[in-house]
Amino acid sequence: MNSLSGLDYIQYSRTMLLSNIGEAGQLAIMNSPVVIIGVGGLGNVVAHYLAAAGVQKILLIDHDVVELSNLPRQLLFRAADIGKAKVSIAKNVLSSAYPEITIDVLAQRVTSAHFNQLVKRFAVKPVVFDCTDNVSARQLINQMCVQHQLTLVSGAISAYQGQLFCIDFSHTHSHSYSGCYCCLYPLDTPIMQNCTQTGVFGPAVGIIASMQALVGLQHICNTFTQYGVLHRFNAQDLRWQYANMSQDPQCEVCHQYPLTDHQERSNDTN
Repeated sequence: MNSLSGLDYIQYSRTMLLSNIGEAGQLAIMNSPVVIIGVGGLGNVVAHYLAAAGVQKILLIDHDVVELSNLPRQLLFRAADIGKAKVSIAKNVLSSAYPEITIDVLAQRVTSAHFNQLVKRFAVKPVVFDCTDNVSARQLINQMCVQHQLTLVSGAISAYQGQLFCIDFSHTHSHSYSGCYCCLYPLDTPIMQNCTQTGVFGPAVGIIASMQALVGLQHICNTFTQYGVLHRFNAQDLRWQYANMSQDPQCEVCHQYPLTDHQERSNDTN
């Protein structure tokens, strides 16, 4: 377990001034490992904010390489990085800026085997950030987080439409469990287009990614309260909408987790 040094008190002083975070919250940030799956537009910003906040152990997973079309929104990369593995470039940039942190990388497509390994890798269960850009990967990540009882912070954006939610599948927080990604989008849902087909605006990606980092850090500091709430953002008119994520009792992934009395009452009023 890390402890705060004199330099830490200076570096993270603005965070620790927040009354509901303080020293205990900063220590939680430093001692909580995270896994970021997808190091594109979302993953770039999430990784940067978490490293800057003091997260000491970060695992980056992505099989892709840097392309010219990535540069307008994937801000860790430069033209000289084209053709190189995204995870390697991200690790080099962040390790140079924050030498006190440990960043591991996996330059492969995410699989169920990775989750089985990462659960054993960390002494403490990691927080998982889904920053991928395709539905099949999101379904797999959701299924594995349910199976291994991990906290999932999921973000996605296509064209001007973004979405964000956090579910604590570990049931650590009272009434934190609700529906999962598969409840929202069943496995037989037609595949939605991603930004490769529909386009995307760089700053809009940054908004969703910043929110993912914010939600994840609040969860780690035990100040988050919006578990199981789907937040949707329209970047054209700058409007946010939200809805409770009701559990589908027929869900193929999370049906084994019964609703609490609190959730049943919430669903009855929707």
